[in-house]
Amino acid sequence: MDLGVVRADGLTAAALAAVSRGALDRPLARDAELLVAVPSDEAVVLGAFERGPGVRRGSGGATARVGPGSVWVQLALARPDALVDCDAERLLNRYARPLLKAITKSGALAHYFGRDWISVAHRPAALVAFAHDATTGRCLVEAIVAVTTPFADGARASFLGKEPTTLGAHAPGATPSKLADAIVRAHLDAYARTEEVVALPEGAADDVVDDPPWTATSDEAIGTIGAGRDRAGRMRVGGEIMASRDAVRDLEARLARGEDPSLAVDAALGAPGVTVFGVRDLAAIRDVIVRAST
Repeated sequence: MDLGVVRADGLTAAALAAVSRGALDRPLARDAELLVAVPSDEAVVLGAFERGPGVRRGSGGATARVGPGSVWVQLALARPDALVDCDAERLLNRYARPLLKAITKSGALAHYFGRDWISVAHRPAALVAFAHDATTGRCLVEAIVAVTTPFADGARASFLGKEPTTLGAHAPGATPSKLADAIVRAHLDAYARTEEVVALPEGAADDVVDDPPWTATSDEAIGTIGAGRDRAGRMRVGGEIMASRDAVRDLEARLARGEDPSLAVDAALGAPGVTVFGVRDLAAIRDVIVRAST
């Protein structure tokens, strides 16, 4: 069986973010396609549900920084179990494993402890995130590895007080190009696949305008969640969450119809096949909507 592989070194961060945004919608040449890239420039990359300046990727989660010292990994999947026994709840746990092996072979022992980052020397050295559509089953598992370009500007609640680091600080011989090669090899080995080079996918336009800051926020295990009206007056829900894309859209549509926030949250985010990562209780999302609505 083949794994579609794209090496996209030299693309701008904006171009790579556009490819990421289209990952759940574009036709796939194979059930799994792996894009690995070293960006040509520096940029701030927002998670799919965040607000603020920067380019926007397809996966949820927190803002990350990329640059020529980063390796950006995008694994697009036709369904959660395209390569290994998996469901949407375990996307990061299952699909982080080849990345851990590649980083470790580059000279620094890497671990994943169930949050939104990969640990090197017990410190955050890479962001991991996912996108998911419950209706189609499509998924994107994404990582931004800090080789010499830090992926985080400072502390986040998810880091549990640990200071972010780079792979290069612990493995001086590591380079973005070498790590990118190792990541491709680790994926092929992990899933017993042969490599098929596929064309670079087209990117998707970012239709998000410069909306005002969230009206109400709450700090959860994954980070900040928020709610507030956009420039058109429509109630939106987002922040540093990871969740099934279509479920968030369904929730916002229900709110637009005037449904009670408690019922809307339960119906949309509690539906079968929907995944929400890093929020201890859906009531936290209901509460932030209620505060934003008053």
